[in-house]
Amino acid sequence: MERLGEILANWLYQSRRELKLLWLKHGSLTTNRLSIFLIFLFDIIPLTIYFLISSVTYSLIQITASYLFVTLLFSLSLLMVITWFKSEELFKSNVQGFSFLQLTPSLIDTVFFGFDNNDVENLFRLINGLPAEQKIVIRETPKNKQSGNIRFLLTFLDLIVRGGIFRMDTKPKESLNMLISERFTFQNSEINPSTLPSSYSKWCSATQGGSYNDVRKDISKALGISNYLRFSNYYRENLQQS
Repeated sequence: MERLGEILANWLYQSRRELKLLWLKHGSLTTNRLSIFLIFLFDIIPLTIYFLISSVTYSLIQITASYLFVTLLFSLSLLMVITWFKSEELFKSNVQGFSFLQLTPSLIDTVFFGFDNNDVENLFRLINGLPAEQKIVIRETPKNKQSGNIRFLLTFLDLIVRGGIFRMDTKPKESLNMLISERFTFQNSEINPSTLPSSYSKWCSATQGGSYNDVRKDISKALGISNYLRFSNYYRENLQQS
């Protein structure tokens, strides 16, 4: 059973890989046209070659039935692969392609963040790739007067996004700006998208200088992230290389 599972896994991997390569090479084709192309390439043509070189004589009914059966089987397999890729696209589009740490609800200090039940629910919808019902509100709280600003939010995201958001390239930064605009808001005002690039640059410089080390530690504790030391070491190495 284990060996069969490995064979099927390898087959699925190769199928997805080949389909993605074809998709990249024929990006101008629609899904329907690309599907027809694949059916001809991997179904009609091989079956036709088989009938041409086979020494066995088949009746017209047998040949027709073979084409119908193999085409139907291949079409269903292709549909499953397309469905998989479409679901991946939908998943990524919900969170702008970012992947998040899995947090534990009971460990989150909602008082520190000023989160209400809706904020917590939408936070977990975010990290699980689900559409938001409403934006997560970033509030000023008695414990941390700096929480209601964009740099606090950037530090927060830096800790929950896998791989962090420090010193990203242009495309990921654009995705980050869209993520922030779509999923977060301040208590008394909307986040201004035009200020995000400059705020991000200032945040990176301040982070590199160690200005947010205490805030990072407090946020990690409030999120219930037990391996804060790993994040500290990661950023220490990253900043030294910058």
